[in-house]
Amino acid sequence: MKYIYTAAWAIIGGITIGEESPLIELTGSQYPRFILTKDPDPYLAKVDEASAVGRLMLKGLVGQHEYTDFQSALTLEVEEIKAERKKKVGSRTVLLFQVQGEIEASVKDPFREHETFIVTFDAIEKNQVRQLHKAEIEAIKVAIALENDTPLRFTCLADGTYLLDDSGKPVYSISLSVSGEGTVSTPLSEEAVARIGARYAALKQKEALDSVNRLFSQMTDYDSDRLKTFLSGWAAFEILIAKSFKSYEQKFFSLFTKAEQPTLQERFLVRIKEVMKDKYRLTDKFIAVTTVLFPGDDEAEKNYTDFCELKKLRDKIFHGEPFSEKDLPIYKMAALLQKYLVAFLITT
Repeated sequence: MKYIYTAAWAIIGGITIGEESPLIELTGSQYPRFILTKDPDPYLAKVDEASAVGRLMLKGLVGQHEYTDFQSALTLEVEEIKAERKKKVGSRTVLLFQVQGEIEASVKDPFREHETFIVTFDAIEKNQVRQLHKAEIEAIKVAIALENDTPLRFTCLADGTYLLDDSGKPVYSISLSVSGEGTVSTPLSEEAVARIGARYAALKQKEALDSVNRLFSQMTDYDSDRLKTFLSGWAAFEILIAKSFKSYEQKFFSLFTKAEQPTLQERFLVRIKEVMKDKYRLTDKFIAVTTVLFPGDDEAEKNYTDFCELKKLRDKIFHGEPFSEKDLPIYKMAALLQKYLVAFLITT
């Protein structure tokens, strides 16, 4: 059965689009669609309606249903959902994701069929749909985050899946399971949109970066606590350095050795490389990667200083020593990860 999955996030800090640009397509108009907009309501209409149906059912189940006219109640509930979202969005830019596909669905005995939609229970496993598109979403979030020097975060506004029957009528599958820093936004230029699209394509092609994308995306989740944000960023950085070292190890050693007629000194360095294989510490790998990616002494030294500070704090946390969660340098962590990921994408 055909499904349509739509999700939206407010972008906190980082980028914004002008009022004269109602929407920007980041990856073209074909599915999957990634859109930047100031007005997400038209794209979330069906998701809002499905959510409103679920909320009205819940109110009815607990004896709080106040309306005999279902359509009037539904309209009011949808408006309430939109008002709640508008309050969260404010003047921020919204990232929208929309995709369609086919999935096994079990639509049995619809709870209620209306003129414009059908309501049923647990026809699909919605988390399965989310997992199908998780990598795409993580990749675009990273691609957007890399566009600006100011670290940004995403807060979820909506996430919903509905089905379409053979006639194209929406089928809403209802599940009744219950489950402080300043930001600066900068205008998004046409060149920036092109760079985001190119980065998204590059990130999708590099399967080795899937875990980095996943952890980077977790780091940008506005609803995460500071400790989870910091540790997600650090884990992503460790993985990125390890993968970068594999790519740049030979180039690093080539700074000291020559391919033709190696001298005794060069033979010694080759021997060191053989002995040290699989024995490098994270700091060793970081120095080698930094030497290749940032040959300028000033920038390399600053990166090393930031790395040592962050690593010392990470070790302190893992050893169970006391630390201040509110003072965790999540922006410094994000900035360092962002800098090295951009450099890696440019040079590979």
